[in-house]
Amino acid sequence: MIITSRISSGFDIELQLGSRWFFTALNLMNENGLLTPPGFPVEIEDVKITFEPGWDLEVRLVGNAIPVFARAELSDDGTELIFNTNIPIIGEKRIPFGALSGMAEPPVLVKLSGDADHEHVICILANLDIHAEPQSAERLPEGEILERGNVEDAQSFLPLEKDIAFGMGKATFPRFANNIWHTNLRAADGSHPLPDADNKKGDWSSVTMRPEGGKIRIKLEGDIPADSPLIDVIPDPHVTITLILTPDVKDGKLIFTMETETDVDMGLLGDLFGGVAGGIVGAIVGLIVGLVTGGILVAILVGAGIGFVVGVIVIEVGEVIVEGIVQNELKAMIEGEELPEVHCCKTNIVNIAKPSGEGFNISIVDAVPTSIPIYTENPENEFLYKRSLLVTTVYDDMEVNSDGFGATGMSGTGEKFQPEVVSIINAKYEGEQLVSLTYRRNDGKEQELSIEEVFARAQEAGLKAPFRIFQQPDDSTLRIPRRKTCVCMSQTCGDKAGRYNCGRDSV
Repeated sequence: MIITSRISSGFDIELQLGSRWFFTALNLMNENGLLTPPGFPVEIEDVKITFEPGWDLEVRLVGNAIPVFARAELSDDGTELIFNTNIPIIGEKRIPFGALSGMAEPPVLVKLSGDADHEHVICILANLDIHAEPQSAERLPEGEILERGNVEDAQSFLPLEKDIAFGMGKATFPRFANNIWHTNLRAADGSHPLPDADNKKGDWSSVTMRPEGGKIRIKLEGDIPADSPLIDVIPDPHVTITLILTPDVKDGKLIFTMETETDVDMGLLGDLFGGVAGGIVGAIVGLIVGLVTGGILVAILVGAGIGFVVGVIVIEVGEVIVEGIVQNELKAMIEGEELPEVHCCKTNIVNIAKPSGEGFNISIVDAVPTSIPIYTENPENEFLYKRSLLVTTVYDDMEVNSDGFGATGMSGTGEKFQPEVVSIINAKYEGEQLVSLTYRRNDGKEQELSIEEVFARAQEAGLKAPFRIFQQPDDSTLRIPRRKTCVCMSQTCGDKAGRYNCGRDSV
């Protein structure tokens, strides 16, 4: 069981890796010929976190009585985990480390000793790229960071016999609330219009966020001035919108259930303001759901008719590989009904939609780390997709209380595929029969596939990633612009007029 009071460093996020996580990672590298030079086969028997001066890992090899010692470091920018050993022929090994994204500055790596109930760990301490400064203070200029966290206060919270854990201490949640106040609820002039600058009806007064009793509560409060002859004797209506976020573990993945509570205190003017406030509440509910999901579901939820009350929304955190780094992919259901995926176009390829705009707008679920790729390459004689080797995270326990939010689990192995950006440069025919297509990658490399292979890959997209098949939405019209297939499925990638922009061509 996770003791959340031990998530105590004061950094926004803590990720802790135990010895069995490194055993999994090193074995995966070894099995794929990435650990030792050709002709030097080894078999790993055990890996332990050691406190031998100058070293972090003790690696036991089968048939070798003398252990190999390794040192783990983060690169200066925090994007790679670097291993060096006391065996010269092994050389330096670098693992792309994208388990945590959206950082305000490079994370800190520290080794922590365990106790009778906790494992020794290699711990990564990180602060998110958010405006954590208090709501009573002015927002810091972009590029300036509110200093927070103390390495000396960190301690292991990884339970015995577990491989990986992450946590957010109780200090992190008010910082998320402060970021919402200084970004999403802030107009260009520094004011806090309710619900927004274009539809101002009042002013926001505060945002709070706190974990308690297995749930995370996000509360937005504001006031709507009463425009009435009774304004001097009737208090302004007070709006309180609360989003209740309940994390859980299902089939090794973290899921989040969202529910909303609304309270519009109208006093004696309830009938007069009910209609107006109802519309405002609908907009606020959409806003607050977007705060948790990074905005990815807002367009769909608006289309589903967000009103005064929204049904139960269940978010499942999946993953997709982009340039060798795992990014979270969100899938949702409302009242048990599965929602379609949100997609948009980029570089002439249909993509899962990601929030965009000025600066980095991290959401709670986006801060949760998933699998960690340790190597990404094009398979031999294969130019159309990249294959990433993963150390997967299989969550099996979590805890949310007034001391914070933490989850832990076991490590496993897997692989993911990422399509390359390619163009079709030739189609070969035998008579009237199409027999093959030739593709060219951006770097000029070419690959020819038989038409049977093209369709086989399209049908087995989960295994071979150059192609994926999406169902055509009922209200869409598809065409092929300039010999490039580019289909936009959501206004997420359009402008305010509803036009879709796919590079030089519109759909």
